[in-house]
Amino acid sequence: MDDWVEVGVFALAEEGDEPGKPPYLQKHRIRSGKQSITVTMPRKPTSAGIDPRNLLVDWETDDSVKWVKIDS
Repeated sequence: MDDWVEVGVFALAEEGDEPGKPPYLQKHRIRSGKQSITVTMPRKPTSAGIDPRNLLVDWETDDSVKWVKIDS
């Protein structure tokens, strides 16, 4: 794989936020093999995923977004 894919990070909505719009949604170049993507968020994220809007063909659409676990 060597494609540009959307990466989204989601958080609880705050006053003034556009409904349904994640605070972070950008395309990243995703290649085969292990990768790390670091995103700085203005508030605590609740979930994050690759291709969160399911724009790519995917047989298992439920595995694209995962809940974020924040260690203290």
